[in-house]
Amino acid sequence: MSSVNEKHWLIDGRPITSSTQKKKACTECRQQKAKCDAYLNPNDACSRCKRLGIQCTISAPFRRENKRQRLSELEKETDTLRKRLMTEDYQPTIPTPTRTGRDNNPITLSHETPSTARYHTPQPLPTEIREPVSFPEPSHANNGTFGRQAPTTTPRTLDGVTVSANDINNIFELFFHEYSPFLPILDYRLSPDACYQQSPLLFWSIIGTACRSYSRNPTLLGALTKGIITSALPSVTVTGSPLHRVQAFLLLVTWPLPDAVETNQQETNYVLAGLLLHLAQRSGLHVPAGSDEFFRAKAPNLPDIGIVGRSELWTQIVLTYQRTCLCKGFFACTSAEFSPEMDQFQARQQTLPAGLILRLKWQDLCVRCGAAISENGMRNMTQDQDRALSIIIRTFEAQIRDLEKTAVNDSDRLECNIARLYVRSFYFLKQDKTSFASSFDKIQEIARQIIADVEKLVHQTSNPVSIPYYIASALLFASYALLRILKSTIPFLSGETEEARTAFFLAIGLTKRLSIDTNDMCSKSVMYLTQLWNSSKAFKRADGTDQLVLRARSRLSNSHVVDAIIWWREEFDPHFKAQMRTLKNSALDLTDPSGSSAQSNDAAPDMQQQPIMDFGDNSIFDFDYFMGADLPFSQDLFNFPGLDNAGSNDT
Repeated sequence: MSSVNEKHWLIDGRPITSSTQKKKACTECRQQKAKCDAYLNPNDACSRCKRLGIQCTISAPFRRENKRQRLSELEKETDTLRKRLMTEDYQPTIPTPTRTGRDNNPITLSHETPSTARYHTPQPLPTEIREPVSFPEPSHANNGTFGRQAPTTTPRTLDGVTVSANDINNIFELFFHEYSPFLPILDYRLSPDACYQQSPLLFWSIIGTACRSYSRNPTLLGALTKGIITSALPSVTVTGSPLHRVQAFLLLVTWPLPDAVETNQQETNYVLAGLLLHLAQRSGLHVPAGSDEFFRAKAPNLPDIGIVGRSELWTQIVLTYQRTCLCKGFFACTSAEFSPEMDQFQARQQTLPAGLILRLKWQDLCVRCGAAISENGMRNMTQDQDRALSIIIRTFEAQIRDLEKTAVNDSDRLECNIARLYVRSFYFLKQDKTSFASSFDKIQEIARQIIADVEKLVHQTSNPVSIPYYIASALLFASYALLRILKSTIPFLSGETEEARTAFFLAIGLTKRLSIDTNDMCSKSVMYLTQLWNSSKAFKRADGTDQLVLRARSRLSNSHVVDAIIWWREEFDPHFKAQMRTLKNSALDLTDPSGSSAQSNDAAPDMQQQPIMDFGDNSIFDFDYFMGADLPFSQDLFNFPGLDNAGSNDT
């Protein structure tokens, strides 16, 4: 039994007598390693906590907190809360018998005040939201029932093609279910009629994007494609707020329409990406804090969009532009090169979600790698240039690997592997035959990983054709890379030949599932890959030895894809063979030193009967390989008439 003079104090709610108490400091003092006198007066706070005005508590299982670790945990918690908030936004409310407000009063967005909440969410892939929850219920839906016509929706007509109100409602709902999670730039509550009032181009862009997987009327995609493209190009001259046009171009570039992929018509996807970037710059999106300086009228260009919203939208635009350039094998600019001041660029990045910043850094590394390799040289490289090529690739791959440590989910890791594939594809440009074995082994390793990642994404996505085109393009890059490596006699250093062959066949099956039209690149690639795989002449010289060095070498990391398509056309396309013979004969005639190739007036009719070269098919991509050793061009080939000797020596 305790004596009367014993003092009682509490540690975690348990009474401890003064006879057994120890000189324990409070939690705050222990955290700061400060001297504490709490044991002198157990019933009162210590003198330091009194002075600072903080709560004085004593915890027996105390553990000093690591500030950096705590900061990292808080960042992860913030990202988790962002994803949870977005997931909750996409959950529809359960309809009740008394629920009438939303149906009777659909939410509409005015032309001048679009919702800005959509810009404050990260860019997750559907792997982050494909949980056992429902997708959003758009405001135009009736109690979330798919296929029920909303009374406020009006049928619309484009280029003589009429889309019924019921189809419009279903397509809009399909868009926000399957496409919007990849590019969350639109408010899912946006109704079709409100969208059309704001921007007819944005309305038809949504319809054109989602109708590719609309099974109730599969004819809409082909019928609307021409009208959407022809209405998009002249829209850059329209006055008014460019926000909706920017959003429309983002959709058209992220999910290209069939005429904007690889058809016999002029390819427009790359052109639309340039228009998207310049339209956004003209609106001042690249300078979020100074966008007012780009206004040409009293009304602002970007109404009610804050600096954070502008920064995120601009980042999405830069990413889309860079991805399009990389898919086509063209040069691009880094995100910092679009900012007039580095301070503004760094301040803008502080407001972006962590996942978006990570993707931007990976894309910038790919762009910088291509610029460095182009500066080093890609054609007829010397030994020093060949060694420098390997050093450049290893340097940028190390930076990509360092950033991979901050990846937190599968979508981040997929983006990292895509960046690594772009960089490693430059190994195909090497001309040192002794390094082909190690180079091919590195390429096939990352190609197999890309195919596995895309397969996982396809299984997690309800509709594969909703996957953005840059992911499908990465799958094609990996497929053509594996094809070239498997068709060579170079042994696998890792001994994974069978695994690579299995991955190649899997890639062909995935490419079929990503195709939306018989003329798109995915559909054509299935034919290219299949026929080249079964060919005994592909990637072989006339004597049967391997042709390991690329002939097409001007499309950066896309060069191996271009080269493979050229091999296919030379063997399987009779029209292309005729073009090649005509071009080669014309070149030989020009290089004839005797001048016998000069045509008389009587021969003019014969010249008119020769087949005309058709360079409109974009499957050829590149004609630089015509300058190879197979065509004995003379030095006088490019001495055009009208240039004297003095003028030709100025260079």
